[in-house]
Parts: sequence; structure tokens; C-alpha cells
Amino acid sequence: MLVDNWQTNGDAQQDGAATMADVHHCYRLLLGRAPDPGGLEHYRRRLEGGGIGLPELVEEFLGSVEFVRARADRSRSAPGEGTPVEQVRTVEGFLMNVDPTDYAVGHTVARTGAYEPEVSSTVRRHLPPGGTFVDVGANMGWFSLLAAGAVGPGGHVLAVEPNPANVELLRSSARDNGFANIEAHCVALADEPGTVALETDGSNGRVIPIDGPPPAPVRASFVVAALPLDDLVERAGLDRVDLVKIDVEGAEPLALRGARRALQTYRPVLVSEFYPLALDLAPWGSAQGYLDMLRALGYRLQVIGTDGEQDDGSVLEMAGAPGTDHVDLLCLPA
Repeated sequence: MLVDNWQTNGDAQQDGAATMADVHHCYRLLLGRAPDPGGLEHYRRRLEGGGIGLPELVEEFLGSVEFVRARADRSRSAPGEGTPVEQVRTVEGFLMNVDPTDYAVGHTVARTGAYEPEVSSTVRRHLPPGGTFVDVGANMGWFSLLAAGAVGPGGHVLAVEPNPANVELLRSSARDNGFANIEAHCVALADEPGTVALETDGSNGRVIPIDGPPPAPVRASFVVAALPLDDLVERAGLDRVDLVKIDVEGAEPLALRGARRALQTYRPVLVSEFYPLALDLAPWGSAQGYLDMLRALGYRLQVIGTDGEQDDGSVLEMAGAPGTDHVDLLCLPA
């Protein structure tokens, strides 16, 4: 029998507990590679600090971004195969059609039936029956579907998502739930009408404005229309906007510049991702600039999952804490 030199006599499995040998096997068999030093140290500390069950260890590897991305690459490489679709009965009670190989959203929903529980609770808490919810960066539709049930048949959900594959999933989920109150638009948001390229990473995406001939080739998955949110709100004939959720991978300042009329008229609550690296790399401002914009629009900021209002320094510190790259903001009109 072959025994690798990292397996020691003290590494024997007892009572279903995982061992360092199991960690190595998971790396090689599930991820198809040798373990990296940082990963090994992470698991070594966990095993020494109280242990981890073998089923839990395997579950972690199966649910990892690296494993899901590898599966997605393989499943989409075969000619003639489309995006896989799985229908999930969520913990919120609605049905959701997802791509289970999507590392960003789909695999989490497919495996757990849940998604971003703290943000979901915040959205639900601030949506009244009969209210209007605007979902900017709707992705496959988790928050649109959640809101459709919360506002009820007398309410309205305006979903905005530039990735047509995501919009197709969202619309199919709306039909399967009988949510006639969801209006989905396959467009990007900007401060004025135009055209953008969309570079996708799983179900996530980054918009690249096209203002005349680009100086260099643009690598993109789709080219889509861009419109101000104010135009969409007017076209939909909305007379109220209660809550806007926005998560557009660093393009939040661009989207909000095209929503000033709606924000000033209806004073909705905002729930926004705050991802400093994406904001700093985008051509529309910076992380600090986005916080300044929100405050100039008359909003008080609180990091979801904490108590009370935070100043800019606290928000930036929490977003840059070890092990995280973003926080979600609850922005309340002052």
C-alpha cells in the first residue's frame, strides 16, 4: 500500500473526524491539484483547534468556489450543451430556477435554499405590503422573488439586470411562482442612455461603457443598452419607490447618478453592496467617493449586521477586515 509522506501515525481517522490525510485527498480528488501551503495551514489549525468531521470537510470542498467553477467550466465546454437549470424550493417558500454550477449565486441557492440571510431579512423588514421594490443588479432574481412575495399582488417589483441568461432564469421563476408583479428589464443602468459591454464572471458582471469606437478591443460577453433608472421608473408608471437594492460590482455610482430624480422624489431606503476594491478600480469614482455620494443624497449609513449608524472610517474598516472584501449597507433617508 502506498502511503504519502505527509500521513503520520497520529493521523488515523477516529469517530468520523477528518485528518490531514483527508484534507490532502480532498485537494487532489475534488480540486485536482496539490494543496497550497495556506490552505493546509488553515485546515491544520482547525483540526488542532477542536476538529472537523469528515462529512463537513467534504461538504466544504464540494461547495467551494474553486470546485464549482471547475464544474462549470467542464459542463459548458461540451458542444451543444446549454446552461444547466435546477429548480429549488427556497427557505423563503418561493421556487427559484438557478444554474447550480454558478459559483456566485446559483450553487449557494441550490445547496442551501438560502442566500444572504442578513440582507434578505433587511429587505423584507423594510418592504411594506403594496410597496415598490427596485432590484438593481437582480442577477438570477433572489431578491426580486423575495420582494414579490413581501409586497404582494398589490405591489410592484422592478428588476434590472443586463445579463440575458440571468433575466431568463428570473422570468421563468416569476412565472413558476405566479408572480405577475415582477417587471424585468434586460438593461444596465447608467447616468444617460447609451450602450455598454458586459464582462461576465459566472452570473456576476462588470459593465464597460462604449462611448464611440473603443481605443482597444473590449473583451465582453454581451453588449446591452444602458438607461437611467429615472427613465425606467417613469416608463413603469411608478408612483412610489420604497426600497432600492443595488449590487453592480463597482458601478453603483454610475447607476445612482441616473436615479437622482427617483431618490429625491420618493426617498426610498437603499440596500447597497459596498465593495471598495471594485469601486476604486471603476472609472466612476472611488470607495470614499461613493460614501460621499450617499451622504450628499441625504442618507445615513449602517453596515448590515451591526447596530447603529457608522461613520465612513468604520465602514471602510469593516469592509477591509481580514477575510472579507465587502460589506452591505443599509442607507436610511435622513
